[in-house]
Amino acid sequence: MPDNDCPINGINCVSITRVEALERALESEKEARSRAHEKIYDRLGELERGMATVTTQYTNIASQLATISADLNAIKEKPGKRWEAVVAALLTGVVGYLLARFGVG
Repeated sequence: MPDNDCPINGINCVSITRVEALERALESEKEARSRAHEKIYDRLGELERGMATVTTQYTNIASQLATISADLNAIKEKPGKRWEAVVAALLTGVVGYLLARFGVG
């Protein structure tokens, strides 16, 4: 029995040829979609790896920023502490002088 013969009545069947063509087209479409999906998943994988790198860099930057902020606060406090020490020394000297002057000490 030739390939184009219908199994029911044995005559030439055009539908079988069309079905086979559709099956080949469908298989070709499946392969094309599979390749397209593979490319999409590869790109997603690259994006995930890139995001992991960016996240690591962001974490490092945030850590360094916290350290810099702490250092900056310490630097800003130094002149204030020095001024307080100078004022305290002056006050102590003045009070000591006055006490000595009035003979209390």
